[in-house]
Amino acid sequence: MSNRLTIEPTEFLNVRSGTKTAGVRVYDDYDQAYLNTWDEIPDDDMEVLKRVIEFGASDIEDMFDHVRVNKKGVYVGGNWYEWDEIKDLFIDD
Repeated sequence: MSNRLTIEPTEFLNVRSGTKTAGVRVYDDYDQAYLNTWDEIPDDDMEVLKRVIEFGASDIEDMFDHVRVNKKGVYVGGNWYEWDEIKDLFIDD
């Protein structure tokens, strides 16, 4: 059971209006969500991850719970980051 979390920076296009927004697709083996409210996508993967964590959407937060509890890494933009590289971004309450 891998259940690896993936965060994919994404440009969203409304095909009817032509409106473009930026954000991310977030998914694991069991769930998926997206954020499309950003003006731009940061070039730095850690900044992308930080923004997603800070957004605090409950469906995404549930996916992050698996990362925290199992001390697993995440994919961001196709790059794998081990738990030790990202753990400081997570704040335990």
